[in-house]
Amino acid sequence: MTEPTQCVLWLEPELAEPLKNRFNLVETHVDEAHWWRHLLECRECGQLYFFEFYERIDWDSGDDPQYATFGQEEIERLKACSPFELLQFSPRLQKYFSKDAKRPTFGWVGRP
Repeated sequence: MTEPTQCVLWLEPELAEPLKNRFNLVETHVDEAHWWRHLLECRECGQLYFFEFYERIDWDSGDDPQYATFGQEEIERLKACSPFELLQFSPRLQKYFSKDAKRPTFGWVGRP
């Protein structure tokens, strides 16, 4: 996928949150309790991102692990992928909020 080097998130991925402050919602593809898929546009540079939020329910204490994936381009192809198939694309911005963490971690996967 294309490297979004013009986007502030390329150098500062943690700025992706809160989503409502950084992005405009362009389209909603899935909107379920523990799974969302949206096409988002960066308000600063106009970069389009395919966004997926996925929460793995473990039924233990309510601290379920959460994942968010931001991908660019090839939107139709990304929409057809399962949450785990999205992990084959790079570069992608990944947010991970593990069960015991106090805050999520952000980083680019496959960034040179």
